[in-house]
Amino acid sequence: MTAKEISELPGMPGTTQGVHKKAKRDGWDFRKQEGVKGPGVEYLISVPDEGEEVNQIQDSPAVYGNQFLEEFALIPGYRVQVSAGHGALTQVDEAPCRHLAFRRKWLKWRGFAEKELAIVWSKGDSMEPTISNNDTLVVHLGRTRPVDGHIYVVRNDDQLWVKRLQVLPSAWLLLSDNKHYQPIEVPKDEQHTFEVIGQVVHISHDVGE
Repeated sequence: MTAKEISELPGMPGTTQGVHKKAKRDGWDFRKQEGVKGPGVEYLISVPDEGEEVNQIQDSPAVYGNQFLEEFALIPGYRVQVSAGHGALTQVDEAPCRHLAFRRKWLKWRGFAEKELAIVWSKGDSMEPTISNNDTLVVHLGRTRPVDGHIYVVRNDDQLWVKRLQVLPSAWLLLSDNKHYQPIEVPKDEQHTFEVIGQVVHISHDVGE
């Protein structure tokens, strides 16, 4: 995009001179503007449309505009599906496959630090009606000590579940909100084979068609 086009975007400097200064300061990639004689340049920039996920994770956060990043935090989403059924075999990518934007005011109101959050997706119906198939789950990775009644992502070897935990003196019970599924009992002497990945603190899903 040219400096003039960028200056018309929300969150960007309003003048071409301001855009050039920002590009130099933030180290934007650029090339000579095609079809134009003289020193004109185009900048490589990626700006998400309203309501879209931020998928270009390799781009510097600076290209989204300081105003955008002041209002929103980009929470990483991983190519992981956690089973709301009988357990899912999962390969976890080291790098996030996308980012979702959350207002910083909401994070502060909930007491969340953005670095402790990650996004995964659900699979199955055992947590209906609380969690549906393919819902988006925000997981607090800092909350790994089970508290009775809360929902957690739990790993056993290469299987991942999203379940409600009931903490008993002699065992954990992994409970499904869908009563067609039986509880999974984890005796106290077997709990070391399980890893609590984090607590589910936010659920979002589509409605309608």
